Parts: sequence; C-alpha cells; structure tokens
Amino acid sequence: MLKRYSLLPPAKIPIAWLLLSRFKVKFLSALLGIIFASVLIHAQLGLRSALFESSISIFKTFNADIVMINRLSVGSTTLQGFDPNRLAIFERYAEVTATTPVRYDFVRWHYPDSRKNSWVIMLGFNPKLRVFNKEDIIANQDSLKLPSRILYDELSRKEFGPVRQDYEKSTSVVAFVNDKRVKISGLIKIGTSFSYDSSFLTSLSTFETLSGLTTPGNIEIGLIKTATGVNAEKFLASVQEDLASDVKIYTLDGFLQLEKDYWDRSKPIGFVFGFNAMLGFFVGMLILYQILFTDVTSHLSDFSTMLALAFSYRRIRLIVFQESLILTVVGYPIGVVVSILLFAMIQSVTGVPVRMSMDQLLICFALTILMSTCSAFMAMRKLDDANPIEVYE
Repeated sequence: MLKRYSLLPPAKIPIAWLLLSRFKVKFLSALLGIIFASVLIHAQLGLRSALFESSISIFKTFNADIVMINRLSVGSTTLQGFDPNRLAIFERYAEVTATTPVRYDFVRWHYPDSRKNSWVIMLGFNPKLRVFNKEDIIANQDSLKLPSRILYDELSRKEFGPVRQDYEKSTSVVAFVNDKRVKISGLIKIGTSFSYDSSFLTSLSTFETLSGLTTPGNIEIGLIKTATGVNAEKFLASVQEDLASDVKIYTLDGFLQLEKDYWDRSKPIGFVFGFNAMLGFFVGMLILYQILFTDVTSHLSDFSTMLALAFSYRRIRLIVFQESLILTVVGYPIGVVVSILLFAMIQSVTGVPVRMSMDQLLICFALTILMSTCSAFMAMRKLDDANPIEVYE
C-alpha cells in the first residue's frame, strides 16, 4: 500500500504525506488552490513590473547623465515643452561635454491598406549625434538625415500594420503621420508600454514638419552629458541656483524613477496590480485553509488515537504544518510553469514584455510559504477537538 506513494521505506514516509494522499480529490483541490494563488500573484507582480519597465524602455537608452524637463511634467504622458535656451545654458559648464534636445509627442499613425488611425509616440533627435545607446538605433540613424524618414519600432502591436514584413520584402515602405507621408528607413526594437502601443524615431526637422500639436521651437526633453569622472548628483546640487524656475533636472536614474513613480502613485493601474496580488494571496489562503480544516476534521479520530499513543499536541500540529508545506512545494513549481506560459501569451498579444525575474520568483515563493503557514495555523485550531479519552470509550 505504501509503495504506491513513495519509493522510500515505509518508516520514512511522512505521516503528513500519507494523510494528504489518502483522499486524492481533496489533495488535487488543495494543489489547484496553491496553483491558482501562485499564478494570480505571479501575473499581477509580472504585469506591475512590466508596467514600470515598459514605461522607461526608451528613456533608459539615452546617452546622457542628466535629463531636463518642464517643471510641470510629472510623467511621459504629461511632458510639456520648454525653451531650448534653458538647455543651452549648460554648455558653459566645464563639466558638461554635450547637450542634446529631444522632442516627444503623440501623433496619428495610418498605414496603407489599414482602416485604422491610431495614436503613436514620435521622438525627434539630432541624427548627427549619439543620443541613444542602442546599437540598432546607432546603425540606422544616419538615414534620418534625409527628410521625412523614420525608424519604426518593429515590436509595435500588429494592428499598426505589417511594417516589418513589408520592410523585409521591400525597403520602399511608406506610412502617414498626421496625414503626412513618411518613408520607413529602418527598423528598431523599443517595445510597447501601457501608455502607447507603437513608436518611431525621426530627426528634429522632420519632427517639426510632422507634429502639429506641439509649440514650435520648444523641446520636451533635454539631455546633458557630463565629462568622465564627474559625479552627476554633486553637479546637479551645484547648479540648482542657476536653474530657471520653469524646468527641473534629474540624473538619468532619477528621471527613470520619476517615470516609475508616476505610474505607481499618480495612476491607479499600479495600485490595481498590487491589490490584485494581495487578493490572490488571501484567496489562496482561504482555499488552502478550507482544505486543511476539512482534512483535520476527517482525521480527527486518527489524531485522537495518536494522542492516546503518547503523541504530543506539538507533534500533531507539526503534521498539519507539514501538510501545508508539502502542498506548497508540489504546487508552486506548477504555478511557475503556468505563469511563464501565461506571460508568453500576454507578450505575444500585447507586445508588452512580461518576464519572470528572480526577485519576483523569490517574492512570490515567500508569499506562498506565508500563505500556507497562515492557513495551517488557522486549521490547527480544530485539533483542540481531538480527545484521546474517546479512543477508550
């Protein structure tokens, strides 16, 4: 009988495993509860992480140490223009080696043979300078020196048109931005986010031609490159007094954190993902508690017998705790596999890079252990009904 459950000698088979495996349907139900909670927690943490990472995917490739924005701008969806002379002032500092303006705007995109007009992100920069640290951008940016040329993000969602497929067949691929004709001169990889589903890069002159929504002459982002060995944070502190009242400056890391905080605190979506993760924790805990409570109830006479045989209440409680750990150890890896498959499906449909990080694995595993521990302690209260005297009656 025991060999059906383990290759170990009978004496080494944990009592907790024997109790769980005795009722297979109940055991499977408990595993499904663990798996469901694990997948839900992983999904919410993964989407929350993807929200932050996708929001800075293009900004973190800036070849800059300091970023200047309008004081009223609190996130990428609220970037407002400012006078480029505010950026030019920094050229007088010996610690600064280069200043570069970057334009940023939402524009209407239309691809031939597509009935849909969609909003996409357009970034303008000087193609003669190294503004980005991405190799695919550097390799293609010379083509932007010609008018009405763009570099299209091939990771854009499919409804924006089969641009990549058409470009592989022919380098003469055109699209329309704000009803103006542009030619796609190269493909790059940026990725989508929760604020936009497609993007492209172009030159500053083409940006001005295509964009009818921004104030001419203003810029949305200013990039500052400092000399080697200069501490960006100390430099920021030293120039604050010279800074105009309508702009702010951040280190590149500070600017990226500002964007993350914007989505985490100013937008409800960051809170929703965190709340859903905690909801998955409590739902899984209740499911597991109900399973363990039912299991303890059904084996109450067995526990009474064990108490009559000189087992201590501490030993009995340890058995219930071991049951919860066994369910976690068996169910959690299955939940991880299901989560990875779910992430792959989400990424293929939305284009948002949802990945399983090591930090996320550790956090979710810790939450699952905590969930099973809390469930076990709640179920242990039923052991107070175990009475060894009943065995002799």
